[in-house]
Amino acid sequence: MDETLIIGILVGCLASITMNLGKGIQKMKVQVLKTGKAMLKPPLRRDFIIWLIGMLMTGAAGLLFTAALKMTDKPSVVSSLNGIGLIALAVFSAVVLKEKVGAREAGAVALIIIGTGFFQYFNVASDKSSSFNLSSLLLSLVVCAAIYALLVVMARKLKKGQAFVYAAIAGTFLAYMVVFFDISGVKNAGRPFIYTIISLYFLIGFFLGNGAFVFTNIAFFHGSGIVIVPTVNSFMIVMPMVLEFVIYRVSISPIQLLCVLLIVAGVIILTTSKGHEVKETVQPAAAA
Repeated sequence: MDETLIIGILVGCLASITMNLGKGIQKMKVQVLKTGKAMLKPPLRRDFIIWLIGMLMTGAAGLLFTAALKMTDKPSVVSSLNGIGLIALAVFSAVVLKEKVGAREAGAVALIIIGTGFFQYFNVASDKSSSFNLSSLLLSLVVCAAIYALLVVMARKLKKGQAFVYAAIAGTFLAYMVVFFDISGVKNAGRPFIYTIISLYFLIGFFLGNGAFVFTNIAFFHGSGIVIVPTVNSFMIVMPMVLEFVIYRVSISPIQLLCVLLIVAGVIILTTSKGHEVKETVQPAAAA
């Protein structure tokens, strides 16, 4: 395996870990935002600073994802690493939040590691820069927007499935974030990294990443983490593989598809374990 690709995979792992821990920390302290200006003063200031650290971590993850994509040959190589971040979040829950880790969680971690490892091992290098198709990207955006708009209307009318739909939108936003970061790297190949992170494609990806955070929290108003977390992460892992075929005409091998199924199964098992959702906590406001 190429040395640059190995470094890219390692940076991708770090990006996934940073993003998932950042979102976990934000979710843990998100209630402090409801206290208004009181969050800037003791005793709530500490919770706000912790939430802010989580926000900065998710921002840093965007830069790491971009760097990883610049060193790898296709978006699926990086998106398939998202399960590694969930493992880090599970470790965070066990060590920091003192939550129980049992055989179910250990099995899920094993599935994610095996699926991720073999996916990278069987990766076939491709020259994505030679087949980039902007019109296909724009068409895919229009199609996804139309499908999700219809699903939102149906879910709201039926008052059913809203959590899944909003979570799927969040996961798709994250998938497009990865793709736009990747395109930014492709368009600025051979140029200093600064050009990659100031391009329009990177800014669009950054906007989509923040949009994913918004839709994830909307989903939490309509359902539980047991539905939302695995949906978001599964769509983030699978959708880039669909999009890279549409945009670059690159497809994964059947054995890699099997690896993806292992990763998604591990994600679902790990994130639906009872008691492993990152809890929202906020200190009570000081008495007037």
